[in-house]
Amino acid sequence: MNKKDFDNALRQEVYDLLDMAAALAEQDDGDLRMALSTPELFASRKAILTGCGDSYCAALAARPVFEKLGHIGTSALPAIEAARHLDSGVLGGEPHNPLLYCISVSGTVSRMIEIAKRGNETGVGAHTVAVTGNPDSPLAQECQTTMAVPMPPYTNNFDEHSPGLRSYYASIYALMTSAIRMGEVKMHYPMSQAGQYRKDIVDYIESYKDCIDAMDEQMFALAEEWKDIDSFEFVAAGDDMVTAWFDSAKIYEATGDVCTYENVEDWCHINFFARDYKGIATVLIAEKNNPAMPRIIEAAGVMARIGRPCIVFTDADESLFPAGMKVCKLPSAAHSWITPAGNYIPFALFAGYLAKFKNVGMFRQGMEAFAVQDGNKIKTSKIEIV
Repeated sequence: MNKKDFDNALRQEVYDLLDMAAALAEQDDGDLRMALSTPELFASRKAILTGCGDSYCAALAARPVFEKLGHIGTSALPAIEAARHLDSGVLGGEPHNPLLYCISVSGTVSRMIEIAKRGNETGVGAHTVAVTGNPDSPLAQECQTTMAVPMPPYTNNFDEHSPGLRSYYASIYALMTSAIRMGEVKMHYPMSQAGQYRKDIVDYIESYKDCIDAMDEQMFALAEEWKDIDSFEFVAAGDDMVTAWFDSAKIYEATGDVCTYENVEDWCHINFFARDYKGIATVLIAEKNNPAMPRIIEAAGVMARIGRPCIVFTDADESLFPAGMKVCKLPSAAHSWITPAGNYIPFALFAGYLAKFKNVGMFRQGMEAFAVQDGNKIKTSKIEIV
């Protein structure tokens, strides 16, 4: 078997991301940091981050950074919740409150335009911010401020659409940069520390260069071993749930297999009882400083005892987990809050290889039922203010 025959667009995107991080920072840092003025950052007492798909996951990844470094109460809401269910009173009443970050790489997603319109219609109230790769998009035109994240050029050799990694990282980096800037202007730390925080994010992504080839080999072997499994479960706790969510999305996009994600405590209460326990590939995600680590280690022991096929993605010592359990060792970030910006990288390699082993097109390319352009209508759904 020639591993080169299983190369794929998602794998190529992983390798490119390791170079893109520094290029993105160099290209966009100043514009991202200064998109919101000092008075706007000072005046805001709360923030709402919203998106759908990967953009919602980017909101989840950045939320703790706004709270920890920006010292501002922050919510991360799915687009449909923000657009159709958020009480209007939350959006109005005080100047620049909340800061409403609307995240969409394309800037054309209906629900994002909808929530931006809702925010702008409050008059005195929400300050709408488009976080987008398209500064000329309808979303950017609707919002009061645009944080433009045009990504450095990238060309791969595959005629297939890859599940987004570069765009996901770019959205996370833009949001984290804004949160870091907020803490800086509020004088919680000096400009030099803010610069170091941004550098720490890039350094974390670049640290994968030292281990990416070994990860690539490990994920190829795992994909071959698990190629006949069609059910996946992702288990984590706290900030690591972001990556459980994102990894499950990559499985749907890359292979179309059924998957779910659950926090470790509720897994022990509910998912533990799944009948086909030997047919569910189970992925644990555990950053070494996660306060739930002891519970995660307990759950890993349970998974091993009942015979679940399992792998742990962690920067913790491998000896913490049951003997014989598969472990993918991750680099450690300078700060735990950085980890969601990159700890999905090895699993993306796995998802790309798994699609090749299963001989399925990413995003169901080649399947008639999915061939209708914009068949899921995320960009053509009617915009309504309710």
